[in-house]
Amino acid sequence: MATAAAPKIRSRLFTKYVALFVVVVGVALLSNGIFEVFFYYQEHKSSLIRIQREQAEAAAAKIGQFIKEIESQLGWTTQLPWSAGSIEQRRFDALRLLRQVPAITELAQLDAAGKERLRVSRLAMDVVGSGIDLSKEPKFTEAVANKVYYGPVYFRRESEPYMTLALAGTRRDAGVSIAEVNLKLIWDVVSQIKVGDRGSAYVVDAQGRLIAHPDISLVLRNTDMSRLAQIRAARTRAGEGDDQSEPLQVAENIQGRQVLTAFAPIAPLGWRMFVELPVEEAYASLYEALHRLAYVLLGALIFAVLAGVFLARRMVGPIQALRAGAARIGSGDFAQRISIKTGDELEGLANQFNDVGARLQESYAVPRPVLWTQV
Repeated sequence: MATAAAPKIRSRLFTKYVALFVVVVGVALLSNGIFEVFFYYQEHKSSLIRIQREQAEAAAAKIGQFIKEIESQLGWTTQLPWSAGSIEQRRFDALRLLRQVPAITELAQLDAAGKERLRVSRLAMDVVGSGIDLSKEPKFTEAVANKVYYGPVYFRRESEPYMTLALAGTRRDAGVSIAEVNLKLIWDVVSQIKVGDRGSAYVVDAQGRLIAHPDISLVLRNTDMSRLAQIRAARTRAGEGDDQSEPLQVAENIQGRQVLTAFAPIAPLGWRMFVELPVEEAYASLYEALHRLAYVLLGALIFAVLAGVFLARRMVGPIQALRAGAARIGSGDFAQRISIKTGDELEGLANQFNDVGARLQESYAVPRPVLWTQV
């Protein structure tokens, strides 16, 4: 009678145990690493945005305070009506204002009809009683209507930024005082903001035109920044109210590079201060953490392979000894004893095989009775 062939073993138990151990350890480490990286990324990004926003808010507050102080100093020149005091006294007060406020380079005073009565300047001769009619100019009409007028930024001698600040008196007959303000301090504030190694800070006006940037050539070219997504988002927020949606945090800068961006409004001008940092620099520490995680994961996988091999040997070795011993007992070698000292179920199973072998050996060792037959 032919014996049935033993089924072919498709994979070894040793390989299965090693692979299973490596997979379990690898999945655990990889899952933990992914969660750690994700939360670190979120915290790191939030921290950078918060720092940039604080920088923008501090710079915006400094610029706003600078304008408010000039406005406050200019205010006392509009207290008296033109009927009170002499022109010489007004000229003396105007010169004193220029000494007290270095940012004002020129001061013109208009009467209630919008006629220029006095102009003093650091850059030109003083003019008294010119009578130039400025009653149709925005710096007069808007100052009378709104009590204050902030003019657009312009550049004198293609280098220094200026703006016109006009203030109307509380009395109708007090006229309007118009100051030409040097904005070099704004430039200094922007240039002093340190945003990483390759980051930058800049100021745009209400229309999105660049008025202060570390790269002066961009400003002198009258660069329009309104096409940038972060500028559009900031203008949208200003139209809807500051408590609406969160500001855009990742966008492209004027050079087309991805940056982390934050901004703060500059009151009372309607300008906005932006602080931006290139994404690759912002996430440099995150990339280093990913590299470290990759090395740790590789080391852990190597350790898992070694540990898996060791544990598989400890587990598969007794099983192989049990299999070989059972095969010899099954082939008729009842004197075979399986020696396994693991102190667990495998040792108990080996002892049971040994008991079976011993009983079979005893049963075959008993002499068979001789049967006599009568002839």
